[in-house]
This record gives sequence, structure tokens and C-alpha cells, in this order.
Amino acid sequence: MNRRHIGTFLKVLPIVGFFVILLYLSQCNMSDNCRPCRETRDKPNGVQNHESHKEPSATSDYNKIKTFLVVMIMTGPHNTDRRTAIRQTWLSSYPEDILPRFVIGVAGLGDGERDVLQAEQMQYDDLLLLEELIDSYKSLTRKLLLMYSWLDQNVDFTFVLKADDDTFARLDILSEELRSMQPDRLCWGFFDGRAKAKKTTKWAEPDWKLCDHYLPYALGGGYVLSSDLVHYVARNMEYLKIYNNEDVSLGAWLASVDVNRIHDTRFDTEYRSRGCNNAYIVTHKQAPELMYEKHKQLVTHDRLCEQEVQVRKSYNYDWNKPPSQCCVREMGIP
Repeated sequence: MNRRHIGTFLKVLPIVGFFVILLYLSQCNMSDNCRPCRETRDKPNGVQNHESHKEPSATSDYNKIKTFLVVMIMTGPHNTDRRTAIRQTWLSSYPEDILPRFVIGVAGLGDGERDVLQAEQMQYDDLLLLEELIDSYKSLTRKLLLMYSWLDQNVDFTFVLKADDDTFARLDILSEELRSMQPDRLCWGFFDGRAKAKKTTKWAEPDWKLCDHYLPYALGGGYVLSSDLVHYVARNMEYLKIYNNEDVSLGAWLASVDVNRIHDTRFDTEYRSRGCNNAYIVTHKQAPELMYEKHKQLVTHDRLCEQEVQVRKSYNYDWNKPPSQCCVREMGIP
């Protein structure tokens, strides 16, 4: 090759190299075989993927709220006095790694009602407003599903306490004890296994065909679930049978799952309170005035009750017996 040819070659070499690089980059963007380029493209700021990765959720893990315990309180659009009582009593102070949310269905509400809720949200920033749900007794199970679906998609958490707006809870004790519990497959509350399936009244379950009794379930005045069980329910919600009672529904959904069910008589969560006991950590059926009274006792005397009283028998759940024989009520059990 003479000098003239060598000079020409050296002049065109950078141009040829440039087009070769462009061709490589175009193939890199189009092909799955270019691992370094694909990995850099899939992650923000050039962060590399790992060999195995989780299925992406609706909300990126980077954007999820991170907390230890979530408190989800099911409430109605007009139950402002109950929410106020809770905020001023058992939610008046709590550890930083607890996230409270009052859950309300707002579909079908008028502009004035929505304005009131928006003002409340602006003031407290603790409402979860479900736009697709008309809030009613008949929609409670769907409300539970939507609530857990939102929780699974938007919060990185370990446990959730589900409660009602007439529930009083000791978050200090719950949080402390949960930190020593295994953070998987946990359902902690007060269980019922003897409840007969109802065919009449407000609580009727006309579609219940599994048994003449409901399957064992934690009473919904207050119970704790670990995040993996919430994830299981949220990811399978389109396949789950919806019954009128959300507690009965959850019991049926988890019946075949390997769950660590802990029956604890300190959860006073039946349809009627068993009384007042200083050992209670969750108490259901509490009007606002009772919440203020309990909170005052805790602040001034470090106990729930001015005087302990038991108005109904309680029971320890015997998991070694069939559900029809599980729950023998006795006095003296909290």
C-alpha cells in the first residue's frame, strides 16, 4: 500500500469507526442479548439489575412509604366525632414507625360532604379515601380488599393492625410485643370458631355454603396481620369469594393457608365488650366518651380502668379440638 492509499485510509478510519459504534448501540437498544446496555436502561441512574428480581408492583419499591406498623381504621364518611376521639386519645402519640390511616369510601358523596373530608385531610393527612367505593355495611368486605390492595402497593411495612372507629388500642404495648414476633404468617387477635352461619337478620350470609358454622376467624374489632398475608390477599383478590361480613371473609380466605393464629384474650373485640380490664390491648365497642375516659386513666394513673369489671365470660381457644368445641366460656378469663 503506497503512501497516498495509507493517507486516504487514515482519513476515513474515524468515520468508519463512528458508524460502527452507532450500529452497535442501535443493536444494543433493540436486542435482549446486550446485557450491560439493557441493565443500565432498566434501572434509574445506571444502577445494575441483579440476576433475580421481584415482579414490579404498581408502585415502585423506591417510592413506597416505609414503616413498621400500619394502623388501618375502617370508618364512615360522617363519623368525624369518632375519628376526632381516636386522634385525641390512643393516636395522640405513637412511635415514628407507626403509620395511621382512616379508611373511607367516598363514591356517591355530594360535593359538600367531599369538601368536609378534604378539609379534614388537609388538617390531619391521615385519611385513605377510596374513590371507587360506596361506603356501606354491604361493601365492608370489598372495602377491606381495596384497603389491603392499597397497603400492599404503597407501603413497605411489617405488620398491620386492622381496627374499627369504635376501637381503643394500646399501640405502645402492641408495637413493643410485635418487635419480638416472627414477621411472617401472623394473625394475632381474638378468634371465633363456633359461630353459626346466619341466614336471616342484617348479618345474614346467603351465599355461605362451606359449613353450618363459619370457619375460624379473628374478630374484626381489632387484629394484626403480617405483611405477607396482606400480600397474599391483595394479589389474589380477584379470585376470593366476597361475603357480607369482612371478618368471616378473611377467615375463609386464610383457612387453607399456613397461618400462625394466636388467640389472645387481651383483644376484647367481640360484638359487645366483655368489660374493662387493665390487661386489654385492644378494646372494641367504645363510644368517644369511653375513649376519653380510658385515655385519662392511662395518662393520670397508667392503667385503663378506674375499676376492673367483667360483664361477659371469655375463653381460651383450644386449637386441639374441632371448632364446634374450641371455645368454652368461663368467668375469670379476661
